[in-house]
Amino acid sequence: MNREKMMTTAKKLDTFFRVVQRIVTISMLVVICVIAVLTVVNLINPNAIIGTGFNMVDIGPISFELAQQYSPDNRTVLTYAWIYTVLGAACAVAICYALGRLRQILQCMAQGEPFRPEAADHIRKLAYAVLALGIVHNIAAFGEALVSVFLFKLDQLVDGGQILSVRVNYSLDLTFLIGFFLLLLISYIFRYGAELQQLSDETL
Repeated sequence: MNREKMMTTAKKLDTFFRVVQRIVTISMLVVICVIAVLTVVNLINPNAIIGTGFNMVDIGPISFELAQQYSPDNRTVLTYAWIYTVLGAACAVAICYALGRLRQILQCMAQGEPFRPEAADHIRKLAYAVLALGIVHNIAAFGEALVSVFLFKLDQLVDGGQILSVRVNYSLDLTFLIGFFLLLLISYIFRYGAELQQLSDETL
């Protein structure tokens, strides 16, 4: 009964993650297409308005509006948009890869054989996908801090004399390493379980 429940649940989860995988892929492709179209529009007509609200800065719960002369131009906005798009694409690739490995693990469970040797390999690959996601996340977080300073020219606010300096405070987030090593440990457990299952099958 428990085996049948495991198989049914695994099939449902596999379907769910397949849908999520496609949503992530389509969303990233849409973002790339939108940024590409805006870039072409800006090349054809540099004076075209490609968006609004670029002079609004959000820092935590505080929002403030920059003067018009400090608002970033189209070229600056598109440059950083492409930077974020590349980082987002890297995250999307890592997420889709991780979901693919997770689905392969679920497929083993859906067939009633969770302790297959390949399941351990998929878990190990999933661990490295988590590691890649953590690295990209830290790079993106650091990039966001720099963008807030240079895109909105926050360093020029010190000219008024009311603000003495603008600093970028960044803390490296290493919590993803916990998930990485935990998944590696689980992969070793699954490999050991696969070896025990093989010995049991040979004995029978």
